[in-house]
Amino acid sequence: MKKRIAVFLMASVMLLLSGCSVNIVINENGREGQPETAGQEEAAEQEEAVGQDDADNKARGGIPWMDSEIKSNVTQDLKTDPRDDFHLYANKEWLLENEIPEGHSSWSHYMERSLDVKKQCMQILKDESIEGHDAKVIRTYNRLILDWDAREKLGVSEIEDMYRRLTGIGSIDDLNSLYEDKESLSELFAFFGWGTSTGFNDPDSYIVAVSTPGLLLDDSAEYKERTEYGDMLYSYRKDVFVYMAERMGMAEDDAAKCFDDAIAFEGRLAEKIYTTMETKRDDYFEKVNNEMKLEDLTGRCKNFPIGMLLDVSGYSYDGNYLVVRPDYFDHLDKLYTDENIDGIKSCLIVKYLLGYTRSIDRDAYEYSNEVRNRIFGMTGMLSDDEMAYNSVSAALPTSMQKVYISEYGSEEDKQKMEDLCRKVIDSYREMLKENDWASDEVKENAIKKLDNMVIHAAYPDKFRDTSRIDIDGCTLIEADRRLNEYEVEYEKSLIGKKIDKDMWAEGFDILSCNAFYDSSHNTINMIIGMMGEPFYSSDMPTEELYASIGAFWVGHEISHAFDSNGSQFDENGNLRNWWTDDDRKEFSRRVKKMDDYLDGIVAFGNEHFIGTNVDTEMVADMTGVQCALRMASEVEGFDYDRFFKKYAQMNVSLGLYSSELSQLRQDEHPLDYARTNVPVQQFEEFYETYDVREGDNMYLAPQDRLVIW
Repeated sequence: MKKRIAVFLMASVMLLLSGCSVNIVINENGREGQPETAGQEEAAEQEEAVGQDDADNKARGGIPWMDSEIKSNVTQDLKTDPRDDFHLYANKEWLLENEIPEGHSSWSHYMERSLDVKKQCMQILKDESIEGHDAKVIRTYNRLILDWDAREKLGVSEIEDMYRRLTGIGSIDDLNSLYEDKESLSELFAFFGWGTSTGFNDPDSYIVAVSTPGLLLDDSAEYKERTEYGDMLYSYRKDVFVYMAERMGMAEDDAAKCFDDAIAFEGRLAEKIYTTMETKRDDYFEKVNNEMKLEDLTGRCKNFPIGMLLDVSGYSYDGNYLVVRPDYFDHLDKLYTDENIDGIKSCLIVKYLLGYTRSIDRDAYEYSNEVRNRIFGMTGMLSDDEMAYNSVSAALPTSMQKVYISEYGSEEDKQKMEDLCRKVIDSYREMLKENDWASDEVKENAIKKLDNMVIHAAYPDKFRDTSRIDIDGCTLIEADRRLNEYEVEYEKSLIGKKIDKDMWAEGFDILSCNAFYDSSHNTINMIIGMMGEPFYSSDMPTEELYASIGAFWVGHEISHAFDSNGSQFDENGNLRNWWTDDDRKEFSRRVKKMDDYLDGIVAFGNEHFIGTNVDTEMVADMTGVQCALRMASEVEGFDYDRFFKKYAQMNVSLGLYSSELSQLRQDEHPLDYARTNVPVQQFEEFYETYDVREGDNMYLAPQDRLVIW
């Protein structure tokens, strides 16, 4: 089932939650509501994609540092020196001792901590003694996922009727007839996304946001010039779709053509969908902040029935709509004609079937895993229990979190984390006061924003009401449909209302190993999922605590309030310019200097970092370290060697070539070895600790250093 709000809005509209963790190539459990295919005719023969030996060769090299996240690049006899490659020096043993587990495309301390929480949750899902509605509903859903016998008996029977209706479409009128039915509409790709969200102009109130759709190749740039990673997505998603279509009775050649027709039509849609790089530019928020009334939106479409779709789905109301890209709807309207019905129909069929790849039987689930492993270089698959937990967490996040907190929540640890956050904020305030380039006016505004920053530690005291969720007597697919209906009804109930700030974790998985800054509400959110080893314990030495909580976590998240994106919002979360022209010009100059430096780093092979893609995270990394070092300066006898090593160890990870390539091109987070080496080489304490001198790989001349704040 499609989770419209999660899939479209969080990806396309807000982009305000600046989290720490890194995306992986293909989510181990599949992404509900996201299609499982992609492609273009010229690449139809690319079934074999990248072999692992070939991938390892492509990941060689790198300037000034090699990509030590690729396992084959790190050998026992490899010499290490903190002056040459500090990340490798601090992490060599971990890199040699660890492997990427089966079913995963990367491995890190993030994932180690996540697995610890998952194990606790998997035990909860088996514990019949835990009472309450939420405990019952997550156990019920878990059993539905693991009941392979029941799923085998049903096979594709529950998706056959809609598939037949889709294949019977012969005109736009036929499709519009399907859209007129609420139940049918909830099953279908609608060529745009919609849902309840907060706007930029009034972040305290809910409005309806309307966005461009997700694409089979993820990035609209792939439809203009296909990259190696785009070829991987194409091969993977096409292969899985052809399998699903054959299960429905479609001939293999017809299925392949159907997929390529969908890709061709998406290529035309992609002309008016922002690329990944465009969403990371400083002017993105300004571009997507388009509020209009329903009549203004529907007035753009003579052919595409956007008014009817919003009305049938229950998202028609008198308030403003946040329209991410108005010209997309002008463009869509011109394409939504009988002349293009074959491409439109192909998109519907492809995305419908791919949405159910992992919801039907074991054959489909295992086949999609086999294809994923072959194309992306992964091995094996997750245990059924972990796969099931991932699905429970995605489908019933609030219920899962409420039960987990009842079992493992600690008010004492929650208070300790809040106190640590306050300590880092106090240090950050002094750092801003000492800034030597910003005007007094801008420093005053920045400190005002900092003083109004709200701390959310561990977990909220209030969650949404889940008592209406009822999946008793359902099949898995029926349960998914009921859960989708519950989610939509809940979202619709918020339209026009003020947000409940006590429910600060709404829409975010607090059991994940992550943290985030929310620009729209000026909050830092240090969630329970990260509150464990090796990131946090109540008895950590000061140096390690400052490296982890001071720099890597809290300092990093605070810094997002003052990066290229966060600095566009004021102390109340409004999209408002609080800068003088000269100060903004100087800030931009500093960020541009960093972008140019990052562009010059060769990640591996011929692949360079893309500074404008990752500068917000790198600003946060560097400023987090800067803040922690200021805290360290007040501690007598501070062990800087221990501090820097711990910081490097926070970033350690292993990744497949496909994972590294995906992150390099699509993710706002730099590759992890750069998240160690670039920040530390900006600070004199690092040079003094390791006697780094001109000529060393880690050396950066004082005039070339990149501290932003």
